[in-house]
Amino acid sequence: MRYPVVLHNIEYAGFGAIAPDLPHCHCYAETLDGALQKMAETIFQRLEELRRAGEPVPKPQEMDSLKENPAFAGGIWAIIDVESA
Repeated sequence: MRYPVVLHNIEYAGFGAIAPDLPHCHCYAETLDGALQKMAETIFQRLEELRRAGEPVPKPQEMDSLKENPAFAGGIWAIIDVESA
C-alpha cells in the first residue's frame, strides 16, 4: 500500500512526520531523509500492530484530499510504499 505522509520542518529541531490515514503513526528525525526512513519503519510497525490486534487496516486516501486539511499547510508531502501482508 502507498500511504501519503506529511513532514514539517521544525526550526532548529529536525523533521516531524505523520501518516494521516494511520492513527498514532508519527515520528521525528534530525534530517528529511532520516524522517522518511523512520516513517517507513513506523508505518510498517503500525500496520503489523493493527493486524495482530485484528483491527482493519485503513486504506490510504488520495493525497490531494489530504492536502486540503489546514493542519497540514506548509508540509512536505511524500508517499511511503509498504508491502501488505
